[in-house]
Amino acid sequence: MGFSRILVIALLIPILIAGCSQELTIGQPEIRGVSHEWGEVTTSTSEIITKIVVYNPNPIPLPLKDVLTEVYMNNIKMGEGLALKAEIKANSESTILISTKLENDKIPEWWVSHIKNGEKSTMNVRGYLVFDLKVTEFKYPIELSNPIETDILAGLSSNEPQKISIGPAGLTIRSTKSYWGEVNENYTEVITTATIYNDNLVPVKIMKIHYLVDMNGIKFSEGSSNVETTIQPRSEATLTYTIKLDNKMLDEWWVSHIENGEKTKVKIVLQPVIEFASKEYRFTLVEKVSEFITHLVQ
Repeated sequence: MGFSRILVIALLIPILIAGCSQELTIGQPEIRGVSHEWGEVTTSTSEIITKIVVYNPNPIPLPLKDVLTEVYMNNIKMGEGLALKAEIKANSESTILISTKLENDKIPEWWVSHIKNGEKSTMNVRGYLVFDLKVTEFKYPIELSNPIETDILAGLSSNEPQKISIGPAGLTIRSTKSYWGEVNENYTEVITTATIYNDNLVPVKIMKIHYLVDMNGIKFSEGSSNVETTIQPRSEATLTYTIKLDNKMLDEWWVSHIENGEKTKVKIVLQPVIEFASKEYRFTLVEKVSEFITHLVQ
């Protein structure tokens, strides 16, 4: 091999090495936007779609090496997710789609924690993306955290006396109070106490009580039970009654809540039946319709 050829090769080697080094310089992708919305909601799962807009400054596509998302409510793991679309095109913006599916059969467990925590919860979506930059990796965290606060029994308690006429009888409802009792994955107790004054000169016997609790038209409890309380003439008595909500209905309610734009209408009705002058009369002790709204995905 001639000296001149060796010299040319010697001069070209640094240039080639420099060119290779430049090719290995890969720019870091830029995250330009993250949004979340509800996807498909079925009887078994509720999908959260995460859209991540990524700008790739490089002349070559970038592979997404790994994706992980998990959703928690009050630190209870409700589900996890995966990438639906993860193509990062060269020199342009691309949208990564991530599907995180919340398992609806976990809702009763979350509900217990929510009620025990004073009707307060936090929903967290946690995860990350890992981009393969050939010579290194770029890890981007995915985070969503929103509070949940409800007051389902709002308006059921009152200290304002209310005079009512039931047939020929007159009663004064002096106060009512509703609060949560025992809560577990099978049922939730709503306890209501009412102080009632008998305005009559004869005893009034409360025989039974009819009740209804529904959320978005889904009946959690409906029926009647015997109570057998007698209020003496010109005296007051305190009636305490416990309703058990069927927590097996929570999955169905959850689907209705999400499909209704994260809105729930709550209806609670309590109607005692009294015996007076050998006849039975029904009156409304509590009737309340309220609504609560959450903003889990925004």
